[in-house]
Amino acid sequence: MIETTIRDYLIRELNTENVYLEIPKPMPDECVVFTIVDRSRDNHIDAVTAECMSYAESKVKAAELDEKVRRAMYEFINEQNISSVKLGGGNDAQDTTLKRYRYRSYFNIVYMEDM
Repeated sequence: MIETTIRDYLIRELNTENVYLEIPKPMPDECVVFTIVDRSRDNHIDAVTAECMSYAESKVKAAELDEKVRRAMYEFINEQNISSVKLGGGNDAQDTTLKRYRYRSYFNIVYMEDM
């Protein structure tokens, strides 16, 4: 499952356990939350768009964490079964509901699911 592949990869590459598929409670000072926002399949080749949200106590720390996520995801291509990783966009998007600083990056990932 691509969600666990991404999560396990980011935990390892960012050297933190604070990588989640949903908003954690309680929320740590810094964390990455990601979700799959689009999914497709063509001729047994899968593709997803993953939204990675970097949360932190300050805007600078959120931006730094987002940059770490981007650098890690650029290297995701080296993982088994990953064919392509492209940055699809991103922005500074403060979370007004949680009242936390947040940066978002979107990654288009092409891969083959283990059979």
